[in-house]
Formats: sequence, structure tokens, C-alpha cells
Amino acid sequence: MKTRINPIKMQSRKWLLDALIYLMKEKEFRKISIKEITDKAGLDRKTFYRNFKSKEEVLEMPIQEACLDYVKVLENLPELSSHYLSVAYFSICHKYLDLFRLLNQNGLFLMVLLKFDEYLPYLNNLFANSPNYRYKSDYELVYQAGGFWNATLHWINNGTKETPEEIAEIISSLMPSSLKSEEI
Repeated sequence: MKTRINPIKMQSRKWLLDALIYLMKEKEFRKISIKEITDKAGLDRKTFYRNFKSKEEVLEMPIQEACLDYVKVLENLPELSSHYLSVAYFSICHKYLDLFRLLNQNGLFLMVLLKFDEYLPYLNNLFANSPNYRYKSDYELVYQAGGFWNATLHWINNGTKETPEEIAEIISSLMPSSLKSEEI
């Protein structure tokens, strides 16, 4: 059974997100009230609470979108290698760079890691049938995700001077060139 998406609900959610992002550019996240968000969005508080439980939940929406974009890219990789995985990851980070910078400025960048962590079991299963992949334990997955997250944070804090391809080259050089189990 397909779930029907209510276009009015989706529009309200987008307006609330846009309002919060706008306000975050003006003031600290923790100082932004729900009333300010709803006023900026031209909606009432009831609409906010019908859609979200908190301001943080509003921000999960674009982070979730980034994760889904990453999954789509990974599903279509020409080959499974540390280089292609790194390029895919940093290209998605670059696409969402304004959001990631804003989250980082407000001490909320950990939300990105936590949301991406939710996808690790799916990604592990996605590649399970690839001849170049060895199924990884939960500890390996979170260890690698933490490395990517820290590299992303460092990249952002250093002004994202490198292109996604350049930073991916740096990171993939630290990993095995192939993902075959003999090399990992």
C-alpha cells in the first residue's frame, strides 16, 4: 500500500524548515523560539507541532535528504572502491555544505553523524553481494563513519579549501585501494 503524501503538509514542513534556516543565519539555534519559526513561516504553532516535536526534528529533514542522496549515489557507483565511496561522500557533503556549515556553527553537526549512522546497516547490506566487499561488523562501520565525519568536520573548519575530489583523494589514500577482504 502506497502512502499518499499530503501536499499541504509537505509545503508547511518546507516553510518551517526554510524559516528555521533563515533564522539560524541571523541568530543562534538555541535562542530561536518556535513562535519565531512559525511567525517567519506564516504558520501557527499548531501547524508546527502537527509536523514536528522540536526544532531539532525540523533539521533532521534536510539531513535525511542528504543521507538518501548518498544512498542513491552509492547504489549507482561504477565500481566499489574506497576512492568512489569517498568521492560520493564528499560530493554529497559539498552539495549540503551550507546546511552543514550552519549546523557546525550552532554546535549541531553531530546530528549529521547520528543520521548517517542509521544508514550503516543498509549500506553494509547493499554491498554484501559485491565481490570486492567483505561484510563489516557494527564496530567497523561506526569506526569508518566516525573517520568520515571527523574528516568532514575538519574540512569544514578549514574552509573547505579542497574540492570534494581532492578531499576524497586524501581520505581514500588512507584506505585500501580496493575493498577486497584480503586487503582490509
